[in-house]
Amino acid sequence: MWRAQFYIFSLIAAAAFATPTLAGTPAASLTLNGVTVDLTAGAIPGLFGDGGSLITEEELLAVNDSLVASGIQTLGHLSILLAETDRGLALINLFDGSDGTAPGQPPTSVLGCQLVWEGLDTTMVNLDAGGSWTVSPAGDDLLVGAGAFQWQQGISYEAMALTELVLGQTAYLQFNDLGMYNMQEEVLQLITFTGENGWAVAGTAAFTDHVIAIDTEITTVVPAPASLVVLALAGFAGPRRRRR
Repeated sequence: MWRAQFYIFSLIAAAAFATPTLAGTPAASLTLNGVTVDLTAGAIPGLFGDGGSLITEEELLAVNDSLVASGIQTLGHLSILLAETDRGLALINLFDGSDGTAPGQPPTSVLGCQLVWEGLDTTMVNLDAGGSWTVSPAGDDLLVGAGAFQWQQGISYEAMALTELVLGQTAYLQFNDLGMYNMQEEVLQLITFTGENGWAVAGTAAFTDHVIAIDTEITTVVPAPASLVVLALAGFAGPRRRRR
């Protein structure tokens, strides 16, 4: 099985703290392989308003359709965007998507995902097509989320979101290709909100056989990335607090 992985380090910041496209709106800086991309948040009305930990099918469709309406191809991509929702600022990870076509019966895609952050468990997931998501403590108020998401392209897709983000909060995210079908070469796309023109792709990246380097200059909230790798691995063996 072809396996690869990439890492993202994201710093959540307000408009005055970063350099967003739209003045006065929340923004995030994502550093991937030493390159930093600033994302501006866009509003998706009615999203995550039920207070639970599950992303509904209707909410999944709302995220996908909002991007597609701006001309963004979600099918065959892992899309990361920052959105203002009913649960505050959220970093949303959309795993594949839909363009309305009927593909027949494609094979199942599987994506591994790990997330390290400080604070409370404010993650939300959609696992309608299968998979798992477990959050465990990693000491010093750090949490590690780990799981697998699966889908059949054109029939289903899934998502994970970290909600209720605050100024200065950080998150460390890792994806593992555990066997994905018919994904684009530049599989990862970072999505920013541009105002009247809607959503736009701000940057892309491809899976490779090796780890993509991370900018380690950011020192707020969480330890340096080398320490986080150890914490993420420890999270798999640690006690499991929550299952979905």
